[in-house]
Amino acid sequence: MEFSTRRIRFIPISIDLAQLIIKNPLDFFHAFHLPWDKNWPHDGLKAILPLYIEMLEEDQDVLGYGPWVMIDRNVEEILGDIGFKGKREDGVLEIGYQIVTSKRNQGLATEAVKAMCDWAFQQPGITGVEAECDERNIPSQKVLINSGFAQTTRKGNIIFLKKEKFIHDKEKSSSRKQQ
Repeated sequence: MEFSTRRIRFIPISIDLAQLIIKNPLDFFHAFHLPWDKNWPHDGLKAILPLYIEMLEEDQDVLGYGPWVMIDRNVEEILGDIGFKGKREDGVLEIGYQIVTSKRNQGLATEAVKAMCDWAFQQPGITGVEAECDERNIPSQKVLINSGFAQTTRKGNIIFLKKEKFIHDKEKSSSRKQQ
């Protein structure tokens, strides 16, 4: 299920990988022959991994709809993580991402968000990807807007954005014929 872009290798976090990251993050770096980065995994990822393991134990089809590790393909270093907050019945996924501090401001987050949305839209039944962002987090807003997201609503200091699956004219006409 791994895939890559020009600069990023994406690896979905399996049960075994999640347990490795929880028990001893340094072992993760050794297993993948990566130099250690003290900024990864971040607290948010460490907090969700036990819950994610439970989800995977109940349903292996959840793999891919949770966190993914991002590795720099050119220099074999950790870039951070990206992923979805589970698979929802309505066909809309919520995305989240974190780039390690030393790799920010290089366009990696935008490349990663676009790639994850492309992956999501290839999955059956997925029609949109949402994100929420604090109004003060201008860099993240730029990433989302540059990745094709548009603001849908706002609640207090939180901005909600969404990217909808692009349906080609050919797909639209064939779905009209089927109706």
